[in-house]
Amino acid sequence: MPSPHRARSTRRRRTLLAAALTGVLAAGGVTALAQASDETEAGGAAEAAADRSPGGLGRGLVSVGGDQGNLVSWRSLAADPEDVAFHLYRDGTRITEEPLTGVTNYLDEGAPSDASYSLATVADGVETMAADEALAMPRAQTDIPLDRPSDGHHPNDASVGDLNGDGELDLVLKWEPDNAKDNSQSGVTDNVYLDGITLDGERLWRIDLGPNIRAGAHYTQFQVYDYDGDGAAEVAVKTADGTVDGEGTVIGDAGADHRNSGGYILAGPEFLTMFNGATGAAVDTVDYAPPRGNVADWGDDYGNRVDRFLAGTAHLGGDGENPSVVMARGYYTRSTLAAWDFDGQSLTQRWYFDSDEAGNQYAGQGSHSLSVGDVDLDGNDEIVYGAMAVDDDGSPMWSTGTGHGDAQHLGDFDPTNEGLEYFKVSESSSQPSSLLIDPANGEVQWETEAGADNGRGVAGDIWADNPGAEFWSSSVGGLRNLAGDEIGPKPSSTNFLVWWDGDATRELLDGTHIDKYSPEGDERLLTAEGVSSNNGTKATPVLSADILGDWREEVIWRTSDNNALRIYSTDIPTDLTFPSLMEDRQYRTGVAWQNTAYNQPPHPSFALDAAAADARTQASTETGASAVDWPEATEEIEVNETIEVDGDFDGGNARYVPGPGLGDGGQGEDQLPVFEVAEGGSLNDVIIGSPGADGVHCAGSCALNRVWWEDIGEDAATFRGGEGSTFTVSGGAARGGDDKVFQHNGGGELTVTDFAAEDFTTLYRSCGNCSSQYQRSVVLDGVEVTAPASRLVGINENYGDTATLRAITVIGDDGDLVPCQRYIGNDSGDEPEESGDGPDGTYCRYSESDISYQ
Repeated sequence: MPSPHRARSTRRRRTLLAAALTGVLAAGGVTALAQASDETEAGGAAEAAADRSPGGLGRGLVSVGGDQGNLVSWRSLAADPEDVAFHLYRDGTRITEEPLTGVTNYLDEGAPSDASYSLATVADGVETMAADEALAMPRAQTDIPLDRPSDGHHPNDASVGDLNGDGELDLVLKWEPDNAKDNSQSGVTDNVYLDGITLDGERLWRIDLGPNIRAGAHYTQFQVYDYDGDGAAEVAVKTADGTVDGEGTVIGDAGADHRNSGGYILAGPEFLTMFNGATGAAVDTVDYAPPRGNVADWGDDYGNRVDRFLAGTAHLGGDGENPSVVMARGYYTRSTLAAWDFDGQSLTQRWYFDSDEAGNQYAGQGSHSLSVGDVDLDGNDEIVYGAMAVDDDGSPMWSTGTGHGDAQHLGDFDPTNEGLEYFKVSESSSQPSSLLIDPANGEVQWETEAGADNGRGVAGDIWADNPGAEFWSSSVGGLRNLAGDEIGPKPSSTNFLVWWDGDATRELLDGTHIDKYSPEGDERLLTAEGVSSNNGTKATPVLSADILGDWREEVIWRTSDNNALRIYSTDIPTDLTFPSLMEDRQYRTGVAWQNTAYNQPPHPSFALDAAAADARTQASTETGASAVDWPEATEEIEVNETIEVDGDFDGGNARYVPGPGLGDGGQGEDQLPVFEVAEGGSLNDVIIGSPGADGVHCAGSCALNRVWWEDIGEDAATFRGGEGSTFTVSGGAARGGDDKVFQHNGGGELTVTDFAAEDFTTLYRSCGNCSSQYQRSVVLDGVEVTAPASRLVGINENYGDTATLRAITVIGDDGDLVPCQRYIGNDSGDEPEESGDGPDGTYCRYSESDISYQ
């Protein structure tokens, strides 16, 4: 049985809609869309134009041949309007009588497998065709021919990115020699190569890493991402003397050979190089951080542990900054990570983490992979490194002290809690064999008993009959739920995951086959023939990711003759629609680090489940009205003098209507509040009728629970009090105001949860010109706002104000709403000056994924 630990603090669920709006597709997307021929029936179709998300992602149109016909699918994009619709064309003729809505796949029954398809979006009765023809997979697969470096090389790991900025995903493939070695094995290896390849098989370039980069799973970890924001991906990888870039230029000393008799490379310079994605040319090369130094400092003296490398990509400044490449070295004893920024010309070190400096509790905690995600919901990514985590600024975050492991998974595995969960396994037989961890603070939620080297573990929602994700591992019996309880037999494999069939649960990917879990026995969905898996007993694909079509994932294997890559895509229709997983920042960075050491599948930042899909479909068909259920008043009470509240006041859902003596509910400064709540008091289950006068005043720390403002008045609530005051608004709603809902004049923090507001200007305002100024903070968590509205929060950065936004839903906005506006406040009574807006990780703490739009 699992050992329970401290109860986890409740964190509100991040919805699918919010997560999907991340929109940080740094690598671009396949614009596999077809323009109709001159004979098209588009009629009033607009001039052909690319149909892409703001991040560059296209529709990824793909035609997959199957027994019933061709399944044509395309991407749903986060930027799509609610009423987005599509027409589909086959060989230039429209085959959809009415525009398709609420779906992103279409089964063209009986159509020939070589049919050509194109797609048009429909808006206001006008069709817009996109650029290219659909990628055809006549037998649910397509081959990409390769140029093999030698008979002694085979395709190994790959990643994707828009290398040349044309809006289409390209591949970066690592060629591994057949004599590659594990770090524990001696022996000289042949060279490792990286190829840039388009999906139609054109080789853009080849990089020869040279004799001083050893071949093996732990040596070459490459990252493919758009690091400078120019719309095209770069390639970052460790290099050395003798590396030859895609244009034939040698890095370092072309004649140097630093290999010893055992094939280990324990001398000579080490570099990090950023390569141009279009040409393979080296753009900038810097010294690798850290240098190997004294080999024995890493855990042995013969060259095994010193050369254990990992790599990832992280948005360390949130969505407002370009991502950073994170290169790591060591995990058995000393662990180091260096974050680098790239401006298009130069690499600059952002920060450096070293367990030797962070403290002994961070030594020996790394795994054979890493994960990247916003674990503390501050808008920035953190790096989860085995049994420890490193914060977005490079500082140590937490360590469980449970040591090294071979597998780890970071995702939204519990849909009832906001944020992420983290599952890892342990190699040491003296440590818990597996653990579920709250990655925000490192608290262990449950663990399984020690006693074995637990070499593999997986987390994912594979069984619809159990809420949330399931967890299993190689040395622990049974399938476990979120509480750690055994709920069924273990799946037939403990390896990769893939979304393949038409439901929202994930399937099992192992070797060259895909299975669907069932307690009665797993069902085989696909057996890929003529292909081979990679990485020995790890049996992983070249790549698995959502790179084409709808939200389901593709799988790429190498053909058994090593002369091609074979892409498989599902031919199973689905009624579910999700935005492309590649638009989710965490999933996209997961695809980037998938090739690192012991490959692991990517996980999005949100819980992909059928309930979320149904909610999204319902939202897309509604009129944009708020779903708030306002209470009926139990009685109506006219208020002519402010009601003083000292202690707890329960209104029983009576409506309190301000009389003329309190004010007219306009913006006059001489109005009086309906309720004045003393320090430590609470106001509960109250309806404030129209006109709202000056709402509620809190003299100090207070709680407003289920207060309903039918008219916002001058302000719905004003918060006073000094430093250290705490104010909470829980439940309730407000509507109909010309200015602010919540005015914060005193100090301290206001937390607003489960609240709704409509027809207002600003939801929260930190006083910008009060005679006494304070540092103020606001947290909005689970708030729904309905347009018209101008901004969610306004804060003063010069006084150190902070605003944290989580699980925000915006209804009916036309793009004018500013989530977080920063000002330069004053104490002179003058109007404050605007200083900026948007997430910055310091004052405005949120990411675009924290806000959903309907």
